[in-house]
Amino acid sequence: MITIRSHILKIEDSADLEICYICAVTGEVSLILLPKLEPLIAKIEMKKILIGIFGVAALAGTSLLAEVTLIDELDGTNDGTSITTGDPTRISTGWQRAGNSAWAHGVGNSWIYNTSVAGGAASDGALAQSVDLSSLGLTGENQLQFNMTYSAWNGVTDTNIYVHLWGLVNDTATDGSMANTGAQNGNMWVNAIDNGFTAYNLGNGSEMTAGADGGAGGAAIQLLNLDTNGSALIGDAGIAATTVDLSGYALNTLAQYDYLVVGIARDVAADGNSFAIHDISVTAVPEPSSYALLGGMLALSYVMVRRRS
Repeated sequence: MITIRSHILKIEDSADLEICYICAVTGEVSLILLPKLEPLIAKIEMKKILIGIFGVAALAGTSLLAEVTLIDELDGTNDGTSITTGDPTRISTGWQRAGNSAWAHGVGNSWIYNTSVAGGAASDGALAQSVDLSSLGLTGENQLQFNMTYSAWNGVTDTNIYVHLWGLVNDTATDGSMANTGAQNGNMWVNAIDNGFTAYNLGNGSEMTAGADGGAGGAAIQLLNLDTNGSALIGDAGIAATTVDLSGYALNTLAQYDYLVVGIARDVAADGNSFAIHDISVTAVPEPSSYALLGGMLALSYVMVRRRS
């Protein structure tokens, strides 16, 4: 006869009246252990092991495999999107632009756009945003996923867009400018190094030691010759999707940086295309080995179950 009270399992052998008490929580056995109960005890122990393995796997699923959204704006809504005159700082919010910039937030279309064709003027300068990484609980995320839906239309010459991605380490940082958004021709000069930061180009992991290191040629993502066939409609939009891998860098996880700076800089000729962003997102992604770890745990559980059955 088998009865259960609370967490105690009582098994009574009617043939020789021997009784065994088993704690279902700890697996400890008291009184007399009958040989016929050994398989049952083994199953209880195996259950405890499997619960532990699946518990660790569940923890991995909620921590190691969690993607962290850094920027996620537009895509049919204006919530959370703003453009302010100035440069990005550690206390700024939203997108920043130079005072004479032509970047604007089109609320009616839920997009950010720049239709200036001044060619080399500050109106075509950078649009930038800073993200405080130190407050996000990052751990082993070592990849950045950049996604943007865009239109480039209404010109004769194609437009070039340069996406600057910087990781900043706070040494003795002030609230001064991180980036010069008034730079032209796809550039975004590095001001952070003069305001208490060590700055890194996340496109290649190199430390930036001069303002000119924010030149267009060194931008992490270079989207050249953009044209959406004369259309600004979302249905005709282009898609830019790039993953930047930090694993080979000296600072190889996003948790090692205090701030992320994302800059969108435009290089356009006097007869160039207008440009608009319909959707933009930047996401911190765990290293692929985290997924392999979870898969290994589940595979181990499967093998153990097969062997016991």
